[in-house]
Amino acid sequence: GAEVQVGDITEHTHLSHLLEGAEFLKLNANNPHEVEQAMRNKDIVISALPYDFNYEMAKMAIKCNAGFCDLGGNTEVVRKELSLHEDARKAEVTVIPDCGLAPGMTNVIASHLIKKANAREMHIRVGGLPQNPEPPLNYALVFSVHGLVNEYVEKAKIIRKGALEEVESLTGLEEISFPGFGELEAFYTSGGTSTLPETFYGIVEELDYKTIRYKGHCEKIKFLKDMGFFDSRHRQFTEQILEKALSRDKDDVVLARWIASGEINIIADMVDYCSEGISAMMRTTGFPTSIIAQMIANSTIDKKGALPPERCVPPEKFIEEMKKRNIIIKEKKI
Repeated sequence: GAEVQVGDITEHTHLSHLLEGAEFLKLNANNPHEVEQAMRNKDIVISALPYDFNYEMAKMAIKCNAGFCDLGGNTEVVRKELSLHEDARKAEVTVIPDCGLAPGMTNVIASHLIKKANAREMHIRVGGLPQNPEPPLNYALVFSVHGLVNEYVEKAKIIRKGALEEVESLTGLEEISFPGFGELEAFYTSGGTSTLPETFYGIVEELDYKTIRYKGHCEKIKFLKDMGFFDSRHRQFTEQILEKALSRDKDDVVLARWIASGEINIIADMVDYCSEGISAMMRTTGFPTSIIAQMIANSTIDKKGALPPERCVPPEKFIEEMKKRNIIIKEKKI
């Protein structure tokens, strides 16, 4: 088995209870010396820190000759990490940012379906939602509020008519349905496609990512944005308000859909619920990251350098590992 160390700034963390047999390490991620000590003699490092830290963490992992993966979430940070490709290759280590749900799992499945369908179009729809929505926003905080606001503020990168484009988040509103759920909507948000547009530029004509929410959410968030609540001067205040206003309901669900159109047309759906005290968002973010980290550690992924997941994670093996953890992706031809 693997020896696991968990580093966190707070001594009394629930993380060590979640990971039976893990050794706990008090660690300040702002202290490079502490980080270096923690990364020495490790096969693989997973960063579950806010995205602002990830470039420095990846650099340190390369210095310590450790494989590295993180949860990504900000495309500019990910680009900086990918610029470490030559350094990682020389150190003979593998660095893979963007290993969570979206980006992460979504990249691997999108890449798989594009190749399988010889697709000209790929549309990705994903949302983490409370099972019991409450007004006014019909949303519960299922991950960091800082990351959430970032998705609503920055522009979304897509491929449209064969060209790379940026579109405003909170636009492109459409209705979407999943059996057993009420009225849902989907709209552009930033970060979800991450490196996919660059990877598949010249291969597909259309590629986009939209976030799924209960109906009416987009209009309310857009109102806040238009009123200036997300401007840099007010953003921290808005995040504090949202942190208080939005419940952290453990009873969540993650919905995902991939639509590939090409020589054949494929639709793939995933519906994942919270289980055994672990939220669906934790499951669909944590398990893909853990699977990819293990693939690096056991050389299932043997490419060296800094690479996005869609370029190096073997999709069939990934899907098989997800299935073992009861995260099921159902594909059908349409």
